[in-house]
Amino acid sequence: MNNIERIWAALNLEDVDRVPTHLIYLDANNVDKILGPPPKSDFEVIEQLKIDFPDDWLNQLNNVVEDMETDIFTRMVKAVLKLDIDCVQVGFLTLKFINDHEMVDIFGRLIEALDNEGNIYPFYKCGLIDSVEKWYEYKKNIQEIYATKYSKMAKRFYRKINRKFKEQTIVFVTNDIQGIWESAWQGFGMEFFVKQLYGNRPLAKDVFKTITDFTISCYMSYMDAGAKVFVESEDLAFKTGPMMSPKIFHELLVPCYQRLTEAVHSRGGKIILHTDGNIMPLLDYIVESGFDGLHSLEPTANVDLNYVKKKVGDKLCLLGNIDVGAVLTHGSKEDVYKAVRYAIKAAAHGGGFILSASNMINSVKIENIKWMVEAAKEFGNYPISL
Repeated sequence: MNNIERIWAALNLEDVDRVPTHLIYLDANNVDKILGPPPKSDFEVIEQLKIDFPDDWLNQLNNVVEDMETDIFTRMVKAVLKLDIDCVQVGFLTLKFINDHEMVDIFGRLIEALDNEGNIYPFYKCGLIDSVEKWYEYKKNIQEIYATKYSKMAKRFYRKINRKFKEQTIVFVTNDIQGIWESAWQGFGMEFFVKQLYGNRPLAKDVFKTITDFTISCYMSYMDAGAKVFVESEDLAFKTGPMMSPKIFHELLVPCYQRLTEAVHSRGGKIILHTDGNIMPLLDYIVESGFDGLHSLEPTANVDLNYVKKKVGDKLCLLGNIDVGAVLTHGSKEDVYKAVRYAIKAAAHGGGFILSASNMINSVKIENIKWMVEAAKEFGNYPISL
């Protein structure tokens, strides 16, 4: 099997020759270590624009954001394939610079542009929506301006990247840091949004519906450009359990996810849910939402991979379970091999498993990722003999 056949078979819970491998992302500092740095770092580009356009550098910067994101993700896919990883995901961010170190997005979030060895690393600071009235201003812009603008951008962005790699892999699409739940609460801030969640349920539903509509619009444009696999990227849980009760999850988010998954399925695509944390109380609802796969399965959040496989492994392709904070950052080769062996033994039997880092951070070591791939090839050949 080539990796395209291998990935698609795993997502269909079918037999494969070996366990496929995946990364949710690879931070730009590690991309630079693999490919070499670009001619200019992100922050050098900003400084050059200030010199060339002293009175209009901010507008000039926002005009080249799409090209910057396309280049960043193109390099990232190239680096991941060079590591012999089977698949990775890409996805633009709806960000606009307001100065040289801060950005805002269309959902009302203030994002700080942190410096990751010369590369911009977006980091959520706070929400800017502090009233019901302000939400409706944002909603109007999302519906009347941004849905069309970013749908067109999605098609251009993915077409350029997919053209380079479609013969080598299935390039997944993600709405990284822009999931339905995350975008909703972060735009308002957790405290304010939770008050609306319990005290103004119609508003909360309206927020979720608006973001879902926008996401579907973008996903359909990605599919117009050839996308087949999507990753709905959220953080639904803490290490101790879900951020909201299963009842609220079922009432408010499951209907949104069902609309999203049905839209992707209607055109023959697959869609995976990514969420960190202990999501075991939500497993039945994740299946009900219509997802084809579940990523993260975070080991440090006490996610029991054996339990998850037994409970939903015949309904969901499972991805993840290799810890990034210790194993892929500080771990020895023996530590990496042990983690990979456990994950394959727990979840690979019968198919429907893709080995992956549970998330990604910029301190992950390239050598440890290489060990993860080596171990997958050693332990992951079918039939699984562990």
